[in-house]
Amino acid sequence: MALLGTVAGFATFGVAARGLALTMQRRALSSEFVGYGVSAIALGGVGYFVHGLEQRQTELLKERREILSANRARRAEEATA
Repeated sequence: MALLGTVAGFATFGVAARGLALTMQRRALSSEFVGYGVSAIALGGVGYFVHGLEQRQTELLKERREILSANRARRAEEATA
């Protein structure tokens, strides 16, 4: 569910950015609907990448935390011995 939310959020941001760009250019919001699709797909892809990146970083942090906990336990054991 988080993947869908991330991709949809980024795609929505892409559509909103396209609408803002057209507004700043003082063009009709209904002009060139293809641009909305391209923006949604491009930023949806960015959202997919960000989700994967977040998952990889979470896994790396989890592994690093386990290593640090093991080292801390080993040092505590050596200190008491």
